[in-house]
Amino acid sequence: MHGFVKKGLLLSLAAGSLMVGSAGAAAAADSATTEGAAADSPGLAAGNVAQAAGDVPVQVCGDAGSLAGAVNDALENRCTTWDNRSSIRGAAANDPGAVSGDVVGAALNTPVQGCGLTGTAAGVQSDAAGNSCDDVDTSAKASAATSNDPGAVSGDVVQASVNAPVQVCGDAVSVGSFGTGAEDNHCVNG
Repeated sequence: MHGFVKKGLLLSLAAGSLMVGSAGAAAAADSATTEGAAADSPGLAAGNVAQAAGDVPVQVCGDAGSLAGAVNDALENRCTTWDNRSSIRGAAANDPGAVSGDVVGAALNTPVQGCGLTGTAAGVQSDAAGNSCDDVDTSAKASAATSNDPGAVSGDVVQASVNAPVQVCGDAVSVGSFGTGAEDNHCVNG
């Protein structure tokens, strides 16, 4: 076999491996949880609970970029975040005194996904097609209780829970290029 034929076959195999290797799938599941309690803490500014929980998973999968390239595609990629949760639970009891027995907290859940994105400058054919970003069962939850916390500004509960998924999927951007398209891409929050 001639040397140039061997090199051509090796180059074809390497290119084929890169093309197959670019197909992406990613999944993530995690959570952030805090629990706090204060009891039997009499006095000024005593027996308070302050807490924060944040869950911000970031996924980037199946993306492509090129400068003066050809056939720069992001096809059939899937990113999934599932069961991402952020929660806080606080309790204060039997904390008499001014500014005592208060519960303050915040739970933030913000999954961020970027999948099936392609960018080309001075190129030919840049497509983003058949990509899917799914956000399944994500939530933020805050709960608290106070009891028997007499006193000025005591036994108060202030909490916030925020669930804000961010998705960018199936976008094609080109500058000075032609043959750019984005079709049949899906982003799902549920």
